[in-house]
Amino acid sequence: MNLKIYAIKNANQRHERVQLVVVDLDRGKRYPLNFVCVLPRYFRILEKRSSKFAKLFGPKSLPTAKKLLEDASHQEEDPEIQTVITKRIKDIAAKDAKEECGVPQP
Repeated sequence: MNLKIYAIKNANQRHERVQLVVVDLDRGKRYPLNFVCVLPRYFRILEKRSSKFAKLFGPKSLPTAKKLLEDASHQEEDPEIQTVITKRIKDIAAKDAKEECGVPQP
């Protein structure tokens, strides 16, 4: 699987919303034919295995999400999408730091 993040901006709402989806470039070059799943907005969902992303990647969900986001941050030029990606990377890094310090996660 050749996974990448694909960002979708939805301007139909009052505030523009950015949704990040995972695509497999081996399936095809164009979205939605290469769609795999949505990258969850909140990473506690990954831990509960309630998202398709968590079901697909299991215990490797957080490291996989972090790698995909880091790869996307180097390629993305849109400042709004870059902000969303950076925030999610920081959320994962903060969670990793808390776990390393021995702080239990709710």
